[in-house]
Amino acid sequence: MSLIKKNLLLALAVVAPLSAHATVPNSTFQFYFEGPVFDEVSTAPTFVSGDLGVTIRAYNGAGQQIDVDKRWDGIGASGGLLEPGELNSSLFANPGEKLVLSFNKAVKLSSLRFSMWENDYLFNTFDHATVSWVGGSKLLSNSNDNGLILKTFDLGNVVSNTFTIQATGNLSAFRLAGINAVAAVPEPASYALMGLGLVGLALVKRRRQG
Repeated sequence: MSLIKKNLLLALAVVAPLSAHATVPNSTFQFYFEGPVFDEVSTAPTFVSGDLGVTIRAYNGAGQQIDVDKRWDGIGASGGLLEPGELNSSLFANPGEKLVLSFNKAVKLSSLRFSMWENDYLFNTFDHATVSWVGGSKLLSNSNDNGLILKTFDLGNVVSNTFTIQATGNLSAFRLAGINAVAAVPEPASYALMGLGLVGLALVKRRRQG
């Protein structure tokens, strides 16, 4: 291969992800193109966006805590030196590895974005996962926006402060690229109940003073 051709291929390898990144809207917590070039592992990294914080922990399919793997293309899990760093499941380990997202307050989780996600076209062999929270869960496979580089799954504003993303399927390998969430605020009915409670406290206090 000529030197010119090698340089051209190298340039394409660099420019393609950059151009793709430029067309992807930022998430509340953005991991794609925000991490180091090479894999960096840690036990429980915390990420902050405004007044929201999220701590991420990783576990294998047996429930044992393993390292969180951070890289330029997102967040994964690593159980050892030979681990590739993605969230993996296989025919022999299904369900597979998982990430637990612990927020500093209850949030409305509207969507999750993944890199290296391949839609299922043949024989149930491509990427699958579940997202679960207290009181509910959702299966993820082809129900995404079918983006070219990143796949986004709409979760419909589910509310919790802890969410678990677990790889399933016979041949899954992907990374968490972004989290879209906002702080959960009380509904109007909750405000009304709070108001009634405050009025009640005021009446009790007035009676005691009288």
